[in-house]
Amino acid sequence: MSYFGNAPDDLRSENTPSDDPQWRALDALRDRVGLQFTAALKEAFDQIVYPSINSALRTTGTDLAFAGNQSGEATIRKTLEGVQKFTTKIDDDGFRTKAEARLFGSTETKVVLWSDLKRAAAVNTNWQLHKISALDDLKAVCLQRGLWREEGNHIRRGPFPPPVPEVSIRELSVQEDGDGHTFLKIEPLHAPSVVYETGDSDPTGASSPVSTPTRFEATGLRYRFLAFDPADSGRVSAVKEWTAKLRLKYQLHNRGDHFEVDLLALPKANGIAIRYTTDGSSPASAGFATYNGPFRVPANCRIVCAMAVASAYDLNSETIRIPIPQRGEKERTLDPLIPARWNQQTKLDDSGAVWDFIKRLEKTLGVSAYDISFTAESSDGQQNVEYSGALDRGYDAAALKSVAEKLREIVGGGSLRMTIGALGFPTGQTLLDWLRATNQPFNLAKITQ
Repeated sequence: MSYFGNAPDDLRSENTPSDDPQWRALDALRDRVGLQFTAALKEAFDQIVYPSINSALRTTGTDLAFAGNQSGEATIRKTLEGVQKFTTKIDDDGFRTKAEARLFGSTETKVVLWSDLKRAAAVNTNWQLHKISALDDLKAVCLQRGLWREEGNHIRRGPFPPPVPEVSIRELSVQEDGDGHTFLKIEPLHAPSVVYETGDSDPTGASSPVSTPTRFEATGLRYRFLAFDPADSGRVSAVKEWTAKLRLKYQLHNRGDHFEVDLLALPKANGIAIRYTTDGSSPASAGFATYNGPFRVPANCRIVCAMAVASAYDLNSETIRIPIPQRGEKERTLDPLIPARWNQQTKLDDSGAVWDFIKRLEKTLGVSAYDISFTAESSDGQQNVEYSGALDRGYDAAALKSVAEKLREIVGGGSLRMTIGALGFPTGQTLLDWLRATNQPFNLAKITQ
C-alpha cells in the first residue's frame, strides 16, 4: 500500500472527473509529501565519504538537488569530479602520466604485468575513480600511438629509442615477356634516403640513389640497398639484398623429320647460361651441354632437361622437363577436362578494359586471377593509389570488383589500370573458350596443368 492508500483507485473507480477538487487535493498532498521526503534526504545525506591518500577516508559535502529529476548517481559523480576523485578525461596525456606514475609500481619501473596494473588501480586509494573500461581504453590508445608496447601479458612504457632504419622491398610485377625484368617498390623506413649497388658490392652513402622508389626497374640480377639519414651518420640500416628469380621458357617445334627446342632465360641479363641434357639426366650434374641457340633434338631423345644458371651469384632456375613425342605417339596436348593455368600476363591500361575483364570473369565460373596489381588515379592526377596482391588461392571476380571499387572510392573516380600475372581455369576447355572469346592465340608452352 502506498502513502496515499487506495485514494487514487477509489477516485478512478468512481469515475471522478479530472477537474474534481478531490484530485487537486490529492495532487497537492503528493507534492507536499515529495518535498518533505527530498528535504529529509538532503538533510540525511549531505556528505560523501571516499578513500583518499594513504588509505585515509576523506569527507566532502554534497547537495542532493532533485530539481529536474536529477539522479543521485549524477550528483555523486559531479561531487567527486569537483575534488578530482573521479575523472572522465581518459583520452588526454594527463591520465596516462598519472597511470604511469601511480600504477606501474615506481617512477623507475618500465614494465608491469597488465593484471597487476589493474589490481593496483582497484586497491590504490590514491587512484582516481573512472568508468570500468578506462584502463583498457587507455592501453589501446597508448599501443596505437606507440607510447606503450605489449610484451606478452606485460606492458612496457616509453620513451623508446628511435626505430632503427631499414629498407622495405616489395615486388610489384614481373615481365613475362620482353626482357623479363622485375619492378620493385623500395621504401626507406625511419630514414629519408635509400641508395643501392648492383652485384655483391656494399652500398654506402655515396652509392647511387634510388630515383624511382615507387617503381624501380630491376634490370640486374642482384641489388643491395641501404637506408640512411644524411643528417645523422649513426642512423644507417642493415644492407637489404634482393636477387632476381631466374626463369626458363621453351618452345618445341616440329620440323617434320625432327624436333627443335628453343630456350629463353629471363630476365635477360649478362652472366646467365642455359644448361641442358637430352638423356634425361639433370643439367646440374656433369655431362650437360651449354645452350647457344635452337638445337635439333636427337632421334632417340625422349626428354630434354634444362635450367638457367648465373654462376657468379650462385643462382639457378627450376629445372624444366620437355617431353619429346616419339614416332607413333601423340604430341602433348591440352587436357580439356582437368584444371589449367594460362601463364600469360594480361595488361589492362584503361578503366573500360578493367571493368570489361571483371564482367567477363563474373560470367565465367571458377576462373581466378593471380599476381594482380591495380593503379587508381584521380581525374586531376593529384591522387594515385597502387595495390598488389598474390594470394595463393587467387582472386575471383567478386574480390577484384571489391578492390577496384574501393580504390576508385579513395581517389574519387578517375582512371583504373590492372595487370594480371596468370589466370587459373577449372578445366582446359574453359581456358580454350576464354582464349577464343578474347582473340588470343593458343600457346601450349604457356599452359600448365
